[in-house]
Amino acid sequence: MLKKFTIKFLALVMVFILLETDLSAQTRIRFAKGRSSATVSGTIPAQSNRTFVVRASAGQIARVSVSPRNLRIFSDAAPKGESGSSSFDTYSGDNEFGLYNPTNRAIRYTMTISIR
Repeated sequence: MLKKFTIKFLALVMVFILLETDLSAQTRIRFAKGRSSATVSGTIPAQSNRTFVVRASAGQIARVSVSPRNLRIFSDAAPKGESGSSSFDTYSGDNEFGLYNPTNRAIRYTMTISIR
């Protein structure tokens, strides 16, 4: 009886670990052929962030817009912008940026990124 409980408990712990890993994983943004922008949507848990990766060339400008506007945009480059939108210089290769939810509830978002 104790052995069955232990196995079920360990399986449940593994599920939670895998779910947490998925939430903290990076999401790669890919543009459709011939396009320079993409729109994605999802949910960010309370007081959590979601990280994205986009490939760009050095010197391009990435512009990120997000709704709702109370989500914060961050990047590994110095972002320039106001609440709900931001732009940053890119470098050649993968560029990381993300959204942070400072509220005490999960928020559904829609984000558009364009690179020029």
